[in-house]
Parts: sequence; structure tokens; C-alpha cells
Amino acid sequence: MKYKLCLFDFDYTLADATMPITECFKHTFSTMELEGYDRDKTIKTIGMTLDDAFKALTGIEDEVKIKELVDIYREKSDEITVENTVLFEDTLDTLKKLKEDNIKVGIVSSRMGTRIIKILNHLDCYNYIDYVIGYENVSTHKPDPEGLNTAIEYFNCDKKEVLYIGDSYIDAKAAESAGIDFVAVTTGTTSKEEFEKYNHIKIAERLSKLIDVI
Repeated sequence: MKYKLCLFDFDYTLADATMPITECFKHTFSTMELEGYDRDKTIKTIGMTLDDAFKALTGIEDEVKIKELVDIYREKSDEITVENTVLFEDTLDTLKKLKEDNIKVGIVSSRMGTRIIKILNHLDCYNYIDYVIGYENVSTHKPDPEGLNTAIEYFNCDKKEVLYIGDSYIDAKAAESAGIDFVAVTTGTTSKEEFEKYNHIKIAERLSKLIDVI
């Protein structure tokens, strides 16, 4: 095996949380009486931190106001996200295959790590994950490579033995900054044509295709 460690983004890479994410944003806009909620624009922010997503969607830059929006979002998310997030069809089989091949698996996401762990436990697949780095575990977020570098240090791997898999140009930039190989999956909102602009070893239409390069 060329790789000893596979690191994954979470949303739109391993799982689909479109419904709860869009509902949480819609709820926040409604609660704060903000105009201009747009579901399609909201979906395109998935992969950003909530702070950056709200700034992009509202134009608000005031950090106190952004924190208020994020707090309302997270309160709603506590209610609906875990039960309404689903794995992609081939996620579980892909994770099982990596486990069988003794490849370590980590998640590096801009979502709260505690939420990811709750979702994975609910979906009965946390036992296939060795390490989770979420929003609260780093001081700088993707495309900064801090999360990836922290995971690589945790596993004590040479960067040549590490593969990052993600669905967004943000993930592609993070992998490039970390100096590790990247597989893009087009299960999110970033197209194959967009990914062609970034360093990658494969662009796949589904997660299980990454096995071809392992």
C-alpha cells in the first residue's frame, strides 16, 4: 500500500447533511429577521466555517453579531442534525475496506468535531475512524493546513504516506498547503472542471473510487 493514512473531510465527502444544514440556516435567518435566505447559496457554503458562511450569506462582518448567528444555528443543530445526516451509499464499504487493509483513517473538518463524533456513533460507524479533528481543535481553519498537519503529527506519518480526500476547493487548497496528495470527490458542489485547477492525483465521482489509488 502506498498510503498508511487516509484523512477525510466530512460534509459532502463521507456524509450528506444538506437537510439539517439548510434548515439551521433558514431557522437562523428567520429568528434574527434577516432577509435574503437562499437555499442554493447556502448549500455552496458547506465546507466553510459557520463564521465564514454567515459572513458570505449575510454580508455581516461584526464578530459579535456573527457569534450570535452561529449560536442560534448551533442550538437548532443540536435538535436536528444527528438524526438527519446520512452516509453516502459507498461510505461504509470504503471505510471497511481501509480498515481491512490496516490503513489509518482520520477526519479533518470545519464542522464541530463533537458533532461529527455524535453523528458517527448514531450511524454506527465511529469504530472505523481513528481520529477526528473539528472546528474546535484548531486555531486556524482550512484552507490553512493546521488541521491536516495536526493529524499527520498525531499518526506520526511521513507526508508521502498521507492522502486527503475532500469535496471542495477548500480541501484541495488545504492539501496543497500541507504538501500531501489529494483525491477530489464531486459529491459536493465543486465540479470536476473546478478541481482541475488544483493539485490532485484523482478526481472521482464517488468515494469508493479512491481505493483505485491506495
